Amino acid sequence: MDDITEQSVQSEAKSNSSNDITLPDGTVVGSWDGADILDLQKEIQRIQAQQKADGDPRSNYVTKFGVPHQEQTPSHLRDFIAYIIWGVDRKGSCLVASRANRIETVDYINEWCGNSIAQDAGNRARDPNSGCK
Repeated sequence: MDDITEQSVQSEAKSNSSNDITLPDGTVVGSWDGADILDLQKEIQRIQAQQKADGDPRSNYVTKFGVPHQEQTPSHLRDFIAYIIWGVDRKGSCLVASRANRIETVDYINEWCGNSIAQDAGNRARDPNSGCK
């Protein structure tokens, strides 16, 4: 393996195994090891409160995309839009809602995904004429 390919593979492995919670601008603001969803909840709520207190621009608020261990989220839920799924821990518990104030199980969300409200929300998001962006 040449040096460039080896560095690329090492860099990718390092970024995939990182516990860093990052902002859209790349700033590291916390960490989560993926083990317990309550730890993620404390971190996200701490970060949100700090950003609000500091008057940070909303464009750089913490989002689910900055949370590590997204590979633990089942692939069929990665594009779930009825509400935010911040992350899934190793036991299948999910931190959900914009304020990171609810914990659900993957099984519960799977059940909920199949109901008409969730399906309607998904359809509106995919319909360019729905007015939803």
